[in-house]
Amino acid sequence: MALKAHVYKPARLQVIQECIEVTGTIHHTKKENDGDDHIQLKVDPQFSNLLNAKNTSVQAGCLVLEPICMGPVTQPDAVKPCKDFHSPVKGVPQDGSKVKVLGSYVLDTEPGHGWTEIHPVTTITAI
Repeated sequence: MALKAHVYKPARLQVIQECIEVTGTIHHTKKENDGDDHIQLKVDPQFSNLLNAKNTSVQAGCLVLEPICMGPVTQPDAVKPCKDFHSPVKGVPQDGSKVKVLGSYVLDTEPGHGWTEIHPVTTITAI
């Protein structure tokens, strides 16, 4: 089964590129109620074109990474996508780590969002 089958409310994600690889430095990581990690990645200069105005103004100039189903799901309407599934991402390197990331490059159209993301993330590798 494809990873995106486990994405909470997948219709909000407009796919720009099905599979992309980027590099950068982890700026900040937080756990979300839908079970995903929300990671801000300061992308390397050659990937700055992946950012839009919302990434700049709301996400500290970072690309958002979302490895799905990483932790407990406490948001009731997000339980089903992660049921009996855990992300193939086996842990997130700490803030300040240089990483290579693979996944789907999308625009999050959820009201109040509007930034670009890699969601779902397939792999995060420290480099």
